[in-house]
Amino acid sequence: MFETVRKNQKILQVILLILIVPSFVFLGVDSYTKSGDSKTDIAKVHQESITQVELENAIKAQGQKLGITGQALDNPNLKNAILGQLIQQKLLNFDLKSLNLQIPDETLAKEILKFPEVALLKKPDGSIDAEQYRQFLQNNGLTVAQFEKLKKYEMMGSDLQSALGGATGTISSDLVSQKLITSIATEREVQVIFFLADAYSKQLQLSEKDFTDYYQANPAQFQSTELVDVEYVVLSNTNKAGEDADFSKKADQFANLIYEQPDSLKPGADALGLKIQKVSGLSISGLSSLGKDHPLNNPKLLKAIFADESLKSNKNTEAIQVSAGVLVAAHVIKHEPASTLPFEKVKSQITEIVKRQKSEELAVKDGQAQLEILSKNPAQKIPGKEFTKSFWVSRNKPLDLKGEPYEKVFGANENELPKVVATALPGSGYAIYRINRTRQDSQKDAKVAIEQYKQIAFLNYQNELDAYLENIRDRAGVKILRSIK
Repeated sequence: MFETVRKNQKILQVILLILIVPSFVFLGVDSYTKSGDSKTDIAKVHQESITQVELENAIKAQGQKLGITGQALDNPNLKNAILGQLIQQKLLNFDLKSLNLQIPDETLAKEILKFPEVALLKKPDGSIDAEQYRQFLQNNGLTVAQFEKLKKYEMMGSDLQSALGGATGTISSDLVSQKLITSIATEREVQVIFFLADAYSKQLQLSEKDFTDYYQANPAQFQSTELVDVEYVVLSNTNKAGEDADFSKKADQFANLIYEQPDSLKPGADALGLKIQKVSGLSISGLSSLGKDHPLNNPKLLKAIFADESLKSNKNTEAIQVSAGVLVAAHVIKHEPASTLPFEKVKSQITEIVKRQKSEELAVKDGQAQLEILSKNPAQKIPGKEFTKSFWVSRNKPLDLKGEPYEKVFGANENELPKVVATALPGSGYAIYRINRTRQDSQKDAKVAIEQYKQIAFLNYQNELDAYLENIRDRAGVKILRSIK
């Protein structure tokens, strides 16, 4: 065991950070002191359980740390991520315990006295006032046993670092890191030729069939907007003193009438003296002319209006609360489903699309033909085309290069320069980049280099830590006992 960890000293620093710091501020002391009830167990690591209560406490603590509350915390992805952190914590606990490190009571007492607050509790004879010590910890949410157990655990981690030779080891090779940083900062002299679709439009020879073929192949692009005409009623609390209880009764009555007589809003409206209102041409995204705060622009109500029960069964929506003290129910009186628009109505739109598409195809075809020539001789002249003035780029300063052009330019082997690479420019055409030579950045930023070194080191540590945890997982065994919703 010691040999395994000795070879991974830098991992250990990351592990100890994960182990010690969250022990106080994230997981809480319960994770060390409660074994859990099998009925509430969510997962098990070796013989240690993770309970529903432990997970909920961790979620709540993480929410407080990140400033997240309410429904934002009721997210399966977030819950599973935090469960993963708890499992990782248990795995690290398992491995550290297997080293059987011990902290003598005398050593622990000396370490505890380093806390100024505890040192003030000394009696004249040099011993600590036990009752004041207990009260001090209680005021901070800990028992004596919990605090001393956590402190021992922290000290074991520190002793383990010392036993393994301190914090000077590193997984990341300085030579490899330096090469990466140099590569990131190295500048490349680049020129480019663009083959843009607009320049090829005059070469097009299109027929009516080209347009009708596109129309028939892409009906989803030419759909009318699904629209409804609706009736709706609004029950609103006036918020006057003494009316809250009355509104609650009316709200229950309103909801029941809307549900029990689903074919019309009239019974509910008549019973409560409400006005039935109408709106035409409402889409799934609402109606901008109504204003963003209008009930019919409420996403929840819109979803209910465009549900199958409302459209196909022609039933009332349920009474939906669109804001505090405001309930709304709606009924669809006319439905215009989305349909493919007539060809003549969208012909001008199709003409533009097909012309652009065919022009782009010609641009790409020409660019690919020129690439074949330039690949054999990057200095070859192209009739009617010239490379742009050269410019210098690096991974630190890529200018306008991004996406595939970025990958192609910086993916070219610098030992094979000059070299050409090419990429399609969706919606525009094609581009050929010529990389002529490289040079070292004459204005290196030391701070940037340090940050890059840290990032490279962190990625190394993270990869190694993942492998280390996987090794522990194999030895400890992890069981997920029930899914999280």
